[in-house]
Amino acid sequence: MTIKRRHVVRALGAAGAVLASPSLLRAQQPLESLKILVGFPPGGSADVVSRHLAEKLAPAYARSALVDNRPGAAGRIAIDALKSSPPDGRTLLLTPASTVTVYADIYRQLSYNPTKDLAPVSLAATFVHGLAVGPMVPAEVKTLAQFGDWAKANPGKASCGNPGEGSFPHFLTLVLAKALNAPIQAVPYRGGAPALADVMANQLAALMLPDGSFLPYTKDNRMRVLATSGEKRSPFYPDVATFAEQGVKEIVVSEWFGLFAPSGTPTALIGRASEVIAKAIASKEIADAFANLGMVPKANSPAELAALIQTEAATWGPIIRSTGFKPLE
Repeated sequence: MTIKRRHVVRALGAAGAVLASPSLLRAQQPLESLKILVGFPPGGSADVVSRHLAEKLAPAYARSALVDNRPGAAGRIAIDALKSSPPDGRTLLLTPASTVTVYADIYRQLSYNPTKDLAPVSLAATFVHGLAVGPMVPAEVKTLAQFGDWAKANPGKASCGNPGEGSFPHFLTLVLAKALNAPIQAVPYRGGAPALADVMANQLAALMLPDGSFLPYTKDNRMRVLATSGEKRSPFYPDVATFAEQGVKEIVVSEWFGLFAPSGTPTALIGRASEVIAKAIASKEIADAFANLGMVPKANSPAELAALIQTEAATWGPIIRSTGFKPLE
């Protein structure tokens, strides 16, 4: 009887310790607030995705949720802000794949270590990139070859914007210029929205962005998409051949937005966030909203996201280095 009583006491003590665990208690009930950091300005695809998610995460994960835009340095400013945030579940980051998969090969030095300073939570959406031209480019330019010829004839005008130095669209523009042997200048912006504004203002010839970014402008023919980066044609532009179909086989890529917490965030909180995000991603509201952006909603587990990052980093590192790309300062 004495031995049994000791076992009961120990079991009750262990259960009490689990129930009293602050991290578990926080994971079981909504937090007071949630902040989603975004490294790009309002109006861009990352910002819009974050705002839709914030609406669905409150009050399920936190009683209130807001988006905190920290544009600049191709998304790195927001990552630095996450790195210095308390690991209490109240701060998440939504960022494109490039910041955690290829930036180590694009920049000589990073102020963060993608595998040590960021804790994967879940995917949010997948998408492909597209090259589109605006009113500065003559209407008869409808293919990559024609754009390359126009660029050679107009080297002072052949500019192509991207959402930030070192982003996937920036790198893809460099690959395209080499493949077409054309003087296409990659012009980094602090996000897609200001680059789109400059195209409409005849200050920029072309853009490399997630293909859904062009939907509001292609419907009334203000912009023309010349190619998309997926293995198959984009459902939004079924008549537009992919880069690979047009001979640029180096550009076959899809990208994603993922959510991260600061390193050191309790596993219970990360698990809770991942579960709530998965439910939000599965909702019809999110599916409809993301479809309007040209994106496919997709969630996964923290372990799956970590494995995906490792796979893509190992795949793209050699490709970037093989182009002769010189890392940025």
